[in-house]
Amino acid sequence: SAAEVIDGKWYLFGGILNGSTGQVQIFDPVANTWSLGTPMAWAASSSATAVIDGKVYIAGGMINGMSTTAQATIYDPVADSYAPMASMPVGRHHTAAATDGSKLWVFGGRDGANTVTNGFDDVQVYDPMTDTWATSNDVNAVLIALPVARGGMGKAVYRNGEFYVIGGETQNAAGANPDNVYDRVDIYDPSTDTWRTETPMARPRHGSFPILFEGRIFVPAG
Repeated sequence: SAAEVIDGKWYLFGGILNGSTGQVQIFDPVANTWSLGTPMAWAASSSATAVIDGKVYIAGGMINGMSTTAQATIYDPVADSYAPMASMPVGRHHTAAATDGSKLWVFGGRDGANTVTNGFDDVQVYDPMTDTWATSNDVNAVLIALPVARGGMGKAVYRNGEFYVIGGETQNAAGANPDNVYDRVDIYDPSTDTWRTETPMARPRHGSFPILFEGRIFVPAG
């Protein structure tokens, strides 16, 4: 599932098992209770999400864990309702997504069913002001693709004007450990459209959920 924190509550969007596909589950840590929001329009799991101006932008994912979708929507947590949004140029799931505060950025990911593949290196960026996408696959692209194609990175992290894409997995591409998992930390600067690498993780990880807390990036579990 995709997860976001809004006004002190934890929102889970979709999932793969136990009837969670397309569901919106909301945890209130103060009351220690769960509730359900209005379900998504498609039976989604592993979608890309980010919160921009208090609303959740949701793009792509899998349908019933079997096929990839390019559908996208905007969730309003106050009204518990959805608004239309342009579909992704190419559907992806298990991406790394984040926002710079104004746009939704989606890095890499996979397509097809819920199986490990070598993934993709494309970068897709949604602008809410124009309801349009740009992608590194465009003929006249100004976006530079992810240095190493992969999926399963969890969230991307936006820190000090740069995006951090951490870890991930592959089926059989080079550079991963014997379990086909990456320790890579790739950093993208959108102001210069350049990538650089940072010190690798101590242990390769995929399926984690990197977060920024008090200026430091934490990579739990995976």
